[in-house]
Amino acid sequence: MDRKEQPLVSIVIPAYNNENTIIATLESIRNQSYKNIEIIIIDDNSKDKTLQLVTEQQKKDNRIKIYHNSTNLG
Repeated sequence: MDRKEQPLVSIVIPAYNNENTIIATLESIRNQSYKNIEIIIIDDNSKDKTLQLVTEQQKKDNRIKIYHNSTNLG
């Protein structure tokens, strides 16, 4: 079964100040054998470089979608 025949799986990552782990998290997801995925990152107004890092990763992988809360919703 090729990628187009596989159902789309959404992986949602809630993020808040995860600059130390977010890249490893994304690499782990990308290294899975199942490839028909979308990666949804919801940044809860991080104060570190989390948003910057995921934005850079989004430029390399169009499966990444980022939602950024303008205030921390907890």
